[in-house]
Amino acid sequence: MLGKFEDLFKKASEVGLKAYFVDADDIPIENRIALKCAYGCRGYGKRLSCPPNVISVEEFRKIIGEYNSALLLVDECDTSLVSDILEAWGEIRKDSFHKMLELEHEAFREGFTFAHLLRPGSCNECDVCNLKECIKPELRRFAPEAVGVNLQKAMEKAGLILEFCKPEKTVCVGILLLE
Repeated sequence: MLGKFEDLFKKASEVGLKAYFVDADDIPIENRIALKCAYGCRGYGKRLSCPPNVISVEEFRKIIGEYNSALLLVDECDTSLVSDILEAWGEIRKDSFHKMLELEHEAFREGFTFAHLLRPGSCNECDVCNLKECIKPELRRFAPEAVGVNLQKAMEKAGLILEFCKPEKTVCVGILLLE
C-alpha cells in the first residue's frame, strides 16, 4: 500500500519533515475545534485562510470524504535557544509551510492530482491580509484547525503524541490530503 507513497516519504525527509501515512477516514473532524478559532484566537477573521473566511466544518466533512489517504507532516524545530517563541512562531510556521508546500507540489507531479495541503497555523505570507482578494492565491491554504480537524487525535491515531508548551521544541503539523 505504501509503495505509491514512497517517493513522497523520501522527499519529506529530504526537506526535513517527518511524514506519517493515515487513512483520510481516520482524520477526526470536530465542530469544537473551529470554536477555538472563533472564540480564543486573536487572528479570527483577519486572514482569508481563517474562519469565517474558509469553508465550513460541514463542507470540509464532505470534501475529506472524497479522499482516501493523507500524510501527517511534522516539522520539529529546535527552539531551545529562542528567547521568545511567540515572536519566532511566525517565521517558524512560514518555513514549515514552504517545506510542506514543496511536498504538495511533488505529490501533484507524482500523479496525486487532487493533492491539497492543510498548512501549519494561519497564513502569514503577507504582513496584513487583503481581505477583499488574496494577492498570493497560489500560496493560500488553511490550517487543519480552521475546518475542525482535531490534530491531537489525528496524531494519536498515527501513534504520535502532540505536546504543547515545550519551549525547547516547537512542532508544526500539516496534513497533505491525497487521492
